[in-house]
Amino acid sequence: MKRKFALILSAVMAVSSLPLTAYAANFKDINDVPWAGAETVINSVADKGLLSGYEDGTFRAKNNVTYCEAMQMVYNVLVKTGVAKSMDAVEAYAYMGTLDTYQVPKWAQMAVAYGLKNGIIDMQLVATKFAGGNTAATREDVALLFGNALGMYYDKEKDAAEAKKFADYWSISGERLVQIDLLKRLGVVSGDNYNNFNPKKNINRAEMAVMLNKTNGILTEGVEESGTITNITVNENKYYNFTVKMTQGGTENVMATLGQMPVYSGNTTQTVALSSLNKGDQVSLIRSGNSVIAMRVTKGSTAQSKYDMTGYVDSYKNDSLSFENENTGETVKYPIKSGAKIVVGGQTVTRTQLKTLLDDHYKEHAYAGIKTTIEREKKNGNYEDVTYIDELYITFTNEYTRVGEVKSFSTNSVNMKFIGSSSEGTYYFAANCEFYIGDTKSTAAALKKLADSGTVYVKVTVNADEKVSKVIMSEDTFDEGKKDTSRTYKVKSLNDKKLVVEENKETTTFTFGSTNPLDNITFYGYKNKDWENLGKVDKAEAFADDTDDTMYCKVVMNKSNKVTEIYLSTDKQAWNKTSDEKRERKGTVASIQNDVLKFKTSSVSYTMLDKYNTKDSDNTIKIGSTETQSKKLLTRLANDSAFELYAEIVADGNNKVTEVDARLTAATGKLVEYDQDKKRIKIETSGGEYELITTSKPKLTDEDDKKFTLDDIATSKYVGEEIKLGFNSSGVVNQFTLVNGPNVGSGLTKVSGIATSAANGLQVDGKSKAYSFLSERKMTLRVYGSPTESLDTVKKMIADPNVKVYVEAGLDDQERVETLNVYIREAAGELTSCDSDYIRIRTASGNKFSLDLPGKVKTCNVKGLKQEDLEDGNADNKGYTVKVVLTDAGVISSITG
Repeated sequence: MKRKFALILSAVMAVSSLPLTAYAANFKDINDVPWAGAETVINSVADKGLLSGYEDGTFRAKNNVTYCEAMQMVYNVLVKTGVAKSMDAVEAYAYMGTLDTYQVPKWAQMAVAYGLKNGIIDMQLVATKFAGGNTAATREDVALLFGNALGMYYDKEKDAAEAKKFADYWSISGERLVQIDLLKRLGVVSGDNYNNFNPKKNINRAEMAVMLNKTNGILTEGVEESGTITNITVNENKYYNFTVKMTQGGTENVMATLGQMPVYSGNTTQTVALSSLNKGDQVSLIRSGNSVIAMRVTKGSTAQSKYDMTGYVDSYKNDSLSFENENTGETVKYPIKSGAKIVVGGQTVTRTQLKTLLDDHYKEHAYAGIKTTIEREKKNGNYEDVTYIDELYITFTNEYTRVGEVKSFSTNSVNMKFIGSSSEGTYYFAANCEFYIGDTKSTAAALKKLADSGTVYVKVTVNADEKVSKVIMSEDTFDEGKKDTSRTYKVKSLNDKKLVVEENKETTTFTFGSTNPLDNITFYGYKNKDWENLGKVDKAEAFADDTDDTMYCKVVMNKSNKVTEIYLSTDKQAWNKTSDEKRERKGTVASIQNDVLKFKTSSVSYTMLDKYNTKDSDNTIKIGSTETQSKKLLTRLANDSAFELYAEIVADGNNKVTEVDARLTAATGKLVEYDQDKKRIKIETSGGEYELITTSKPKLTDEDDKKFTLDDIATSKYVGEEIKLGFNSSGVVNQFTLVNGPNVGSGLTKVSGIATSAANGLQVDGKSKAYSFLSERKMTLRVYGSPTESLDTVKKMIADPNVKVYVEAGLDDQERVETLNVYIREAAGELTSCDSDYIRIRTASGNKFSLDLPGKVKTCNVKGLKQEDLEDGNADNKGYTVKVVLTDAGVISSITG
C-alpha cells in the first residue's frame, strides 16, 4: 500500500485556509441512529462541511443517498482536505452541455465534472445512474467512487484478496472488486455481522457519514506511521523484536515472526528479509486496526535493495554455496567472494562460523537470500564471467515453500511445474496437512476438483521431514512467481546470445547463458490480433526479422531476476488489447451479472465479450440444451435458480471469455408443452418460459409402473404441474420426473403443511381434521431428505417431537391420503454415524433416522465436528448432539449443536 506522503503536508496547509463550521451540528434526530458513536461521527463530518443536514434540524440517517449526492460528498472530502483543487470553471464548462442533456442537477454538475475529468466516474455511469439526479446509489457503486478517488493516492491490488474475504464477494460486480478491496485495506468499509458487504443494497446517510469520516482521516493523517529502528533482538533465529523510535514521539515494540510479516523496500512491493534490517534503518509501520501487519524500509541499508536469488541451502563446501532456487527449482552453485558480507539470524558471521551454524542446524532448512557480483577472470587461457556471492543472508526455519503450476493432483500428493522453469517436482502430504483454496480452508477432494477444472497454481509448505504441511491452491499465479518489468522497449537486435533493447535512448542488454538460460525462456509474438506462443529463440528471431516495422518487446522476469518470458509486437499497444495466455475453466456456473461470469468453485471473475460469433470456432457460445445460442439466453439460464448450468470456457490472460460451451445438467419448472414429434419441451420458471431439446424417448421415472406415458405428458393433462428434467452429457433432456406423481391430474384434493400424528394417518398445521392413510401398497409415497420410502418410518417421523415434517398430501374422494410427498425440515438427536452419503441420528424418543448428506453442508457449527469429519465418516459414535436443518428441497443446510 503506497502513500504519497507529501499530500499530508499540503492537506494541513490547505485545510487551514478553508472555512469550517464552528459548532457541533446537534441534529435533533441523532438518537435514531442505532450504533454506538454515531453522534460523534455524524457531527464530525457535518462540522467539516462534508455532509449537511436538513433545514428542519434533522439528519435523517436512514434516508438513501443518490448518486449525485455521493459524488458531491466525495468531491467535498477531496477539496476540503486539500488533496485536490476545486474544479476550474473553464474546465467544467466542457462537460455542462452533456450533463444538462442527462438532467444532472445544477448543484451537482461541478462535482460530477470533476469526477469525469479525473476518472472517478465515466460517462456511461452518468448516463445510467446520475441522470435525473434522483436514483439511489448502491453500496458497491459508492465504493467505486471512493475507491477511484483514493486510488489516485494509494495502490490498488488486482487480486482483490481482502475483498474476496467478504462472504458475499461473489455478488460484487467484477469491476468493483479492486476498489472495494482498497477501501477494506484502508479500513473505510467492513462487513455486517455475517461478514457480508451487501453490494446491491442502497447506501444510507449514516453509512455515508462513516465512509466520509474515515476517508477524511486517511487523507489528512495517512495510514502509515514512521520511525527509526533503535534495537533488534532475535530469538531462535525466528522471532524478531524491533524497537522503533516513532517520529511523532514515543517508542513501539514490533514483534515479527519469520515468514509471517512482510518488509517492503521503499515504495516497491519487493520484500527484504527480516535478517537484513539494521539499527538506524528508517521504517514506516503499516497497521490493520491496532496491529502492525507489515513494515516498509524508507531509508537505510536495505532500502531499494533486491536479492538476485533466493532459495534453500543444499551444501557449503570449499567456500562455495550450493542451494536450490525457490522459484525455478534448479540447484545452483556459486563461490563466496573474499570479504563478502555474511549474515545469519541477524548477526554478521565469518565463513568458519557459517559452516558451524549450518552443521548445528542440519535438521532445519537454511533459507538464503544472495546478492551477486560478476568478475571477468582468465581460466585455461580464456576469459570468462564468474558469478560470486557478494552478500549472503540466512535464516533457519523448519519449513519452506514452493510455488508452481499444478500438473497433477491426488489426495496424497501434488506434482507441479515450477514457475519460471521447465522442471517439475512431486511433493507428498503429511498426515495432518491443511488444504486451502485461496484464504478459505478446504479439503484435498475439493482441491482435486478445482485442479481438474483447468489451469491452477499451488503453493506448498514443506516441513523438516520433507512432507507438505500446508497446500494453497489458486486460479491466479502467486505474487512471488514472476514480475513484469512494465516497460515497453524498442528491439535493437535479437539472437541466441542476447536481446538488445532501447528505452529513452538508453540501451539495455539481456544476455542469454548461465544467468538467463535460453531453455527457461518462452517467446510470444503478437499477430493477427492475438498472441502466439513462439516457443524458443529461433522462431522468435525469425518473427522479429520478418518485418520492416519497428519491433517492441516486454520482458518478464522471476523473483531471482531471471528472464522467463519475452513478448514481441510491432503494435506498441498490443499489451492493452489482449494478454499473454489462454486459460480454460470448467464447472457449474454461479451467476452472470453485468457480463461477469462466476463459477461456484472459483474465486476468479470472467468478463463476457460484447459480441460472439456462433458460426465460427473463435469467440463462440454454444448451449447444448437449446437451438438458440446467445449471450442473453446464457445469462438467463445462469441466473435462473430453476436451472443448473455447466460450462467450459476459454479466456485470455485478462480473463475475457472468448469461447463458451455450456449445457444444462438439471432443471425444474411447470410443464407448458411437450411436442413428441419436434422433440421439444417447454417449461415455465420464475424467470420465464424456456424451450429445450429432448431425446426421442426421454426416460420416465415411474415408467416401470406404467402409470403414465409420454403420450400422457404430450396432452394437456399435466400442463401446469411441476416437472424435473434430467440431461445427458450433451445437455439434451433425457428424463422426465413429475414432482407430485402421475395422479396429480386425476382431480385429487390437496392439503399441505407441518404434519402431526393421528390414528393411522396425520393432521396438518395443528388442525383437528385427520386424514387416514391408504395401505402402503395403494399409496404413492416420496420422501425428500432421507433414503427411506417406508410408510412406517414416515409415521415415526411424524410422531417424533424431535422431527419436523412438512407434507403435501393428495386425498381421494373419501379424503384418504392417496399420494404423499414428505419433506423433512428439522431433526435433532445424537449423531450415531455418517459417511459421504448419509448422516444418521438417534432422537430422544429412541428412533433412528438417516438423512441425505450433500457434498458440502452450508453451516456446520458443532464444537469439535468438522466438515471433513462428516464426509470421511470420522464423526461416528463420538456423542455429538446435533440439530439438522434442511432446505425446502430436502437438502441439509446446517448442522448445529
